[in-house]
Amino acid sequence: MGSAILFWTYLAVMFAAAACFLQAYRVRKDTPRHKRFGITGVALALSGIVVVLALTYGLGWHVDKRSPEIVLWHRRVAYVSTALLVLTGLSGMLRWKVHPLVARVSVAVYFVALALACLGYRP
Repeated sequence: MGSAILFWTYLAVMFAAAACFLQAYRVRKDTPRHKRFGITGVALALSGIVVVLALTYGLGWHVDKRSPEIVLWHRRVAYVSTALLVLTGLSGMLRWKVHPLVARVSVAVYFVALALACLGYRP
């Protein structure tokens, strides 16, 4: 599979998740819709991460690196972002008062990871 096809496919899924996160924030006063968009965003992001890992390590399909240094930072930030996404989901599900703050930080870190991916892997 071509590196550019993988790159654009991965980005499409991750940006779809990001759109869900932004919509979840936009409808945060409407709990059923907020939950629907938040859960969909987390599901897209986590399934995208699983697919990236499966294709990379399982099938050996790699996206060419434009900048190895930026890719290294992308991976670090992506690990933190993944942990924050899980924490955000749990805090929302358990209705912790800290959920709005965790969600804002989580989405900000997620967008940093996306930006680093765009810079580090772009064809």
